[in-house]
Amino acid sequence: MQTKTFRDDINGLRAYAVILVVLFHFGVLGFSAGFLGVDVFFVISGYLMTKIIIENLEKNSFSFINFYLARITRIFPALFFVVLIMTICGWFFFIPEDFKLFAKDAKYSLSFLSNDLYYRQAGDYFAVSSHDKALLHTWSLSVEWQFYILFPILVYLYFKIIQNKKFLGIFLILLCISSLSFSIYISSKDSIYAFFKLSSRAWELLAGGLAYYYFRTYTPTQPIKYFFEIVGFSCIVLSLVLFGQDTIWPSYNALVPVVGTMLILIANQQNSIFTKCKLIQNIGSASYSIYLWHWPVAFLLGYFFFEKNFVNISLAILISFILGWLSYKYIESSRKY
Repeated sequence: MQTKTFRDDINGLRAYAVILVVLFHFGVLGFSAGFLGVDVFFVISGYLMTKIIIENLEKNSFSFINFYLARITRIFPALFFVVLIMTICGWFFFIPEDFKLFAKDAKYSLSFLSNDLYYRQAGDYFAVSSHDKALLHTWSLSVEWQFYILFPILVYLYFKIIQNKKFLGIFLILLCISSLSFSIYISSKDSIYAFFKLSSRAWELLAGGLAYYYFRTYTPTQPIKYFFEIVGFSCIVLSLVLFGQDTIWPSYNALVPVVGTMLILIANQQNSIFTKCKLIQNIGSASYSIYLWHWPVAFLLGYFFFEKNFVNISLAILISFILGWLSYKYIESSRKY
């Protein structure tokens, strides 16, 4: 595959994304819209996957086997370990009916189909009943993996069928607009479908792809970098203020954090006060594992009826970050992307 250049801004964005999701799931005041951290993750993933695919296709070195193998070795080991540990915990501590339901969820999570499962179970993501599911958070991994399967096929076919490569950007724009339009439509008709399904989420990943494709050779001046970055982070902060669990999502509302994330990626600011500090970089490096671990910890906190007070929630968040860091250090692939 291609030579990879580590970007502190992307790693820092991952840190903020996972912090938002963790604080949201633990019910921390002021982060009722922290679920938008997943949207930030989607844009980052779309940016990086488009970069990998297009760079290799342009060099005639793209391999589906290598691409899918790289994705599975990056995602699956840590996911499998979390599911394994929760299965062991479930065997000893879950009541039989709960363990049976967990086993079904685990099967769908490991096969990257849990978003479809949770949609068919027709539970609102924000409802209390949905939060009884120990692997609820794996829906987003399923969406990403489904995108990883389909997107390179579409781009590969374009490269092989359409000789004029300059229209690739238009092709990506049409895909993005189609998914966004469907997302806006279906969000008002079937909000659960809109939340969980790839078809209504693909535009967020494609938005990241567009940020890469149209700005990969763009080198903004330092003032423009500062401007893009500040506006980008302001969009994310504004989303936390404007939106909440009652907001129709993703629909057009998700455009605010999505565009904000795109601007930060385009700014390509590598010495930012927002993303450069060591703590943010460490959290960003471990963000995937932190994401995997935080929800099972939140689930167990509720399952064993621990009081959700300041001390217990603070300890649970700390445990989530510690487990995430250990998982990153000892289980995750050494790949940066």
